[in-house]
Amino acid sequence: MINKFKNWHKGIMKSYMKKLNIETYGLAWLSWGKGILMGIILMMLLGCSKDEEVVLEPVFEIALDGESFDPYERYAVVNTFGGSNWVDGKLKKIFILYLQIDDGNPRLDRQHFALYTLDSDANDDGELLDVGTYTWESPDDKYAGVEIPGDGEYIVWNEVIVQDAGQLGGAHTGLICLTAEGEFYNPYIQRTMTVSMKLENFPIGVDIEATPYGYLLN
Repeated sequence: MINKFKNWHKGIMKSYMKKLNIETYGLAWLSWGKGILMGIILMMLLGCSKDEEVVLEPVFEIALDGESFDPYERYAVVNTFGGSNWVDGKLKKIFILYLQIDDGNPRLDRQHFALYTLDSDANDDGELLDVGTYTWESPDDKYAGVEIPGDGEYIVWNEVIVQDAGQLGGAHTGLICLTAEGEFYNPYIQRTMTVSMKLENFPIGVDIEATPYGYLLN
């Protein structure tokens, strides 16, 4: 059986050598080149396999008066919006987190919690929001609102630190990472409340109608 295979293989080799008009030395070079070519093709096929897409898990943590809770259980509407607008030669950028108690269209007269960061002199760099510190005192034209609006509401103090709003690129594009602390007056219970919040890899919406605060860009 082995001798038959050897004789058959020798016949094939001689047939190719005759067709290509080459000697044994030339056939050896041809075999070497074929091996190199097959190796390159194999490497290209393996190298073209796509890496798994990186998906960043969003994190939303919130506590009122030190009590943590699941925002998706307390609020029927959880929306965000990020946008920009040129006003009097300066670029305004805003990020809004809107949490509404009842279902329905977002409106200012519905009971809700709002966090917003407004940069009135932002960088024209194509990003949805500038990183930095935003407070109720508006340092460097970076204002922060953290509140439950209603009759007589007011902000005692707040500080929102934006670590990233897509600047890291890649999988971070269109996402925001921030921390927020503050105290505000809640008109529904007629006393002040503290708030602590963290957003990580949280999607920034682009629909200005998703919250009733888009007018702040004007």
